[in-house]
Amino acid sequence: MQENYELVQRGFRILVGPLSNFVGNVMKSRYGGKWWTYVKEDVTFPEQKPATGSFEELTASLDVADCFRIIDINWKDAFRSYLDFNCRSWAKELQTTRNEVSHIGQSDIDQHKAERALDTMALLCNYIDSKATAEIRKVYKEARSRAGDAPTVTFTGVAQPDTSSARGELKKGSLLHKVDTDAVRRTQLTRKVTYGGKTEVYPVYQVRLDQLYYNDQNDRIATWISRYEAENGEGTLSSLDTNGFNDIIESFIVDSNPDANSRTQKNIELVGQREPGVTLADGRIVDGNRRFTCLRRIQEGTSEPLYFETVIMDVDIHEDKKQIKLLEIAIQHGEEKKVDYNLIDYAIGTYRDTEVTGLLTVEEYAHSANESVAEVRKRISIAKMVSEFLEYIRLPEQYYVAREYQVYSLFQEMMAPLKQLDGGDKEQLKTIVFNNTMMKAVPDQRKFIRDIKGLVKNDSYRSYFDDQKILADELREEYSQVEVRSKFDVDKFAEDNKTIAEEMQQSMENALQSTRAKVLKAKPAENITKSVSLLKDIDTKIFSKLQRKDKAEILDGLDELSQIVEDIRSQIDEL
Repeated sequence: MQENYELVQRGFRILVGPLSNFVGNVMKSRYGGKWWTYVKEDVTFPEQKPATGSFEELTASLDVADCFRIIDINWKDAFRSYLDFNCRSWAKELQTTRNEVSHIGQSDIDQHKAERALDTMALLCNYIDSKATAEIRKVYKEARSRAGDAPTVTFTGVAQPDTSSARGELKKGSLLHKVDTDAVRRTQLTRKVTYGGKTEVYPVYQVRLDQLYYNDQNDRIATWISRYEAENGEGTLSSLDTNGFNDIIESFIVDSNPDANSRTQKNIELVGQREPGVTLADGRIVDGNRRFTCLRRIQEGTSEPLYFETVIMDVDIHEDKKQIKLLEIAIQHGEEKKVDYNLIDYAIGTYRDTEVTGLLTVEEYAHSANESVAEVRKRISIAKMVSEFLEYIRLPEQYYVAREYQVYSLFQEMMAPLKQLDGGDKEQLKTIVFNNTMMKAVPDQRKFIRDIKGLVKNDSYRSYFDDQKILADELREEYSQVEVRSKFDVDKFAEDNKTIAEEMQQSMENALQSTRAKVLKAKPAENITKSVSLLKDIDTKIFSKLQRKDKAEILDGLDELSQIVEDIRSQIDEL
């Protein structure tokens, strides 16, 4: 018996008439008199299509597979103006279903697949022909009636791996318990995930957006949460419902990189979500924050529910925190195409996981991120300096402040001169960098770095350090009287004390001028020393082997050198 097969085929027969007519009208509207030429270019077997004919005759020659293919190929140029974003995904899904039905042989279609196919046909047809939609819905109800009151739902395609969580299977609120409902739908896609040292193939599901939420344990999101709560009060974000929480985090993600988000959103609107995400069974997104954000923004323009394509892992953010963190690091930093991660967020995340919480060793972090241990240690050193800076300006752990100051490159380049200094000088250089940063006395970071390195290299930094110490004492006294609650207070202090910032900049100019004068004074003696050294390096033993011409050339050079020496000597004697 092939009852489900017959029902699905009946659905396709109902759909093909209005769908082919709709496809023909859209292509004709877009391409005018050449519409059939474009249609024939897109179908699989153009030689089987008529060369000419009436509109009705030509569209009648199109089967459902042709229509699905034409919609997909011409989505950007033609169909997206007429259909909702979801329609392209439904057309692709039905194309896959149609291919499977065509090669099913004597067996019947799985009950779930039959229901899903007919439901998707109705959803797509609803945008084209209401009468045909009603007919497909009748067929869908007929298929449902065959399932009985308690249908047995079986997994198709790749099976969902068993949970490896320390807490066991999630019993309440699991997305996996919602599979085959309108909240969570199966797809034919898969994704490999390496977790706990084991790589498995996971099925990809379509999860309705309202079932998901951002991961507050993510490095970037945790930084944004600290900012929100610093501005609105501790615990204010956690008091919101899931949608309110998502709205706040979405705004941070969009503002953090508007161009990248715009590109991703446009790409999803054109071709759909290409890369599946990774989501925990409770709805927490581990990988795919930007894609989820773009889908949420697209959802604002349509009444049809949108879905996020993702694997679902039945593990717990608290019980399995270490393994989830290693997975997150590997996805975000260790894969060949790394995501564009803010360097401050990356450094602070590394610092927290290895130094603050001790969740991971440096070696474990380096392995997951596909980096050397030296790279990780260097990033941790920079993060420590960032933390010291925030404590110095009395905004501890408010890492979003460091991001707004854009200090990563500055602190990274300061590592080299800091290594050349000892004890008190090293701490004083840190203080100088912190003061100049908070007072906005570093309009050009590259020049400031270059100047600092030059002073340290030439061992001419002492007077600069002394001047800066006087300014630091004055700054400390003034700043101690300020109530600091946010970066706004620090910025206001800098604005109110511009004269100190100007003196800091002038101090650097004075030091540079002094260094240049010192270099100029030392240059003559340095050049003479080099000349003497070069003359001493001459091997006199080779003179006996030289030709007469070569000897004459050397003697002429010595005469010229003697004359230069006499001229220099006479000029010095006259002073």
